[in-house]
Amino acid sequence: MHGLAHWWQRWARGAVRHAWGMAPMDGAWLLAGLVRQSSALVKVQTWATWRPLSEADTTDLSGLSAHLRQHARARGGAHRRLNMALPRDFVHEGFIDFPLEWPEKDWLYEVQLDVAQALQLAPDEVHFDFEPAPYSDGLVRRVHWVGCAQAQMAVYKNCIRAAGWRLAAVEMEQQAAQRGVRALKGGSLSLLTQAPQDWQFELDRVMPRPPDASAAPSEESDDTIAQALDQIMRTPGGARLVAAGLALKAWH
Repeated sequence: MHGLAHWWQRWARGAVRHAWGMAPMDGAWLLAGLVRQSSALVKVQTWATWRPLSEADTTDLSGLSAHLRQHARARGGAHRRLNMALPRDFVHEGFIDFPLEWPEKDWLYEVQLDVAQALQLAPDEVHFDFEPAPYSDGLVRRVHWVGCAQAQMAVYKNCIRAAGWRLAAVEMEQQAAQRGVRALKGGSLSLLTQAPQDWQFELDRVMPRPPDASAAPSEESDDTIAQALDQIMRTPGGARLVAAGLALKAWH
């Protein structure tokens, strides 16, 4: 049954043709659209940037909504799911280690309490998302979470909904960037030398591998990836990597 469930998850991810991610970029917002190129690869299809004309636009986001609406009938099909990263000042992140025998149905409440405590808000005043690590260490299951104030999240949700999109997930920039560079064809070398519009991403490096699967021979070390990320995140290419990594979450 476990093998059948794993096969079904991979099939469902394989059915995704287009995916979208949106990341903050020095006061602006960058939208990335990825498209399935083959059974093994996805490529960049769209880059689009919206920059507020005034400080007021940054607050009410009406300009961002109009920008997204222009792309609502883009080559993404009728179901436009958007993954996004919020500006760093808005969000907190953390993790909880649950005993293996702890039922997953109880994670939600515990994560909500943890987020509320971190933000010093009531549990019903927080917005949060969480994701378990693909595999446990044999003793506990680590669950990563990201959260912000419900009022702040409502502003972005309303903006995105008004444009005809649906907010599917919120993630930290660093997590999305990690996903992007690990899946990038050519790895850190391509990240630092290739134009972002030419990026291709390997789906086998996005979809979690089963515990008994060996790593791909060309997989880079954590140190190499960290050095490349440190360099790219200091440039405009960092926001592009984050937006692409957010879109790749559709295949995770």
